[in-house]
Amino acid sequence: MKNNIGWIIHLCANGNCDECGKREEGFLPYTCNAHTHGMEEYGHMDFQLVLKAHPAEIGRILNTFGLWVQSGRRFKAGDMVSGIFQDCNVRLDEFEETGRTVLRIIIPDDENRFPEDEECMEVYRLQLLETDELWRKDGTVS
Repeated sequence: MKNNIGWIIHLCANGNCDECGKREEGFLPYTCNAHTHGMEEYGHMDFQLVLKAHPAEIGRILNTFGLWVQSGRRFKAGDMVSGIFQDCNVRLDEFEETGRTVLRIIIPDDENRFPEDEECMEVYRLQLLETDELWRKDGTVS
């Protein structure tokens, strides 16, 4: 997805690529690697989201952060951010993504528990995996 603002969103997930038609099946269930490129234009780290959602929702979340950065807001690891969802904050953590450090947007589960909480829903706990652990050629969890 490209926008008029200067950054792009790159979404890697299971399914058919809209651009090349190739099929991807290596991501763990419920995960993806959605991230921005171009936040450096604003002197900021790029953002990443790994909990799979509808592409429009992923775009909404990542573009909201991009617009906030463009308007002058600055974020860092550990920030709790309101305004993405009505009923909860999200947290930003630093992760590596293709050789660069990004701010991963961590979404709490339905009970507002973050992934390090032992009672957090398992799907949401996948957000703590390193980027290269989200993808398995055979689709299995190690």
